[in-house]
Amino acid sequence: MTIKNKTERDFWVEMSTREISTQAHFAKLAYQNINSKAGHGIDTVFSSIHSFLSHCVNVSKMLNAQDGEISPKSIGDILGISKTSIIHNRKFRNHLEHYDERLKQWIRERGIDSNIGTYNIGPKSAIQIPNFVFISHYDPGSNIFTFVDKDFHLGILFNEVQKIKQLADNWVETNILNKTYES
Repeated sequence: MTIKNKTERDFWVEMSTREISTQAHFAKLAYQNINSKAGHGIDTVFSSIHSFLSHCVNVSKMLNAQDGEISPKSIGDILGISKTSIIHNRKFRNHLEHYDERLKQWIRERGIDSNIGTYNIGPKSAIQIPNFVFISHYDPGSNIFTFVDKDFHLGILFNEVQKIKQLADNWVETNILNKTYES
């Protein structure tokens, strides 16, 4: 085993990778709370969904961070995370981050006489109201979170973020705990 001198870049990669693991851990805790908190009220369910998605966004941002070298590598490149990974689904992330703009857009599309559904839990098929817009809806049976009529399967994202956590943990074990500092 060859031990090289740790550089600032090595330390940045290490800290970024550790933070990805931490954010993925917090995402897991929030995800596990979604259905378990359903008995405690609607607020805690949607708070847990928001927390889960926020931690996933942080993982995505950390994976896209680049080292600034002449041929830049992202943390995702170093960990072997595909650029097509669902963790990088910016479309859904942008819907959440630009909620104010999305509201104006659907008002223009659907009109001011729309019926609005916010913070509903259960199958969407149970709501049979004309011109209904699902602003925020969660179906625990399908694990689908709907935000401004856009469906997102939380379980798929959860599985991906847990795979990423495992890759980050493996990288730390191989490169830091074994003191190779190769990246």
